Amino acid sequence: MLKKTHAIATFTPVFILTSNPELSLYAVLFGLISDLDYVVGLKHRTVTHSFLFMSLASMSVAYFNPALGVIAFYGIGMHILLDMLTKSGVQFYWPMKKRVRLAKFSFDSVVANYVLIAGCVVALWVTKGDSILDHIMGGLKL
Repeated sequence: MLKKTHAIATFTPVFILTSNPELSLYAVLFGLISDLDYVVGLKHRTVTHSFLFMSLASMSVAYFNPALGVIAFYGIGMHILLDMLTKSGVQFYWPMKKRVRLAKFSFDSVVANYVLIAGCVVALWVTKGDSILDHIMGGLKL
């Protein structure tokens, strides 16, 4: 998937659930960490797209800030999930070589990327920044 698809598809669910743009942007930031494999010279969609990396990275963040640890797990996980929709898939069980795919789109597929982006834009427009969690919790007397 394209970087812009990763960004909006990671941002949207957090924002719809919380109405918190800062938390949503943290999710995007953590979601983009998986593509640092390019920068450090690792083979793409291997170690940084694995359950092991997602778990260790989020636990490391959670040690300092538990809430951000959850957001890190979500952001990295969403990135991995989106890359599982591509032809090349990801080595989710790294160091095992088997790649996991949920679909076979090209990473730059106009249809796949723009359908996801359009769906996120519509979801953000429909909710108009109202937090679903506020609506659910609003009816509860605590």
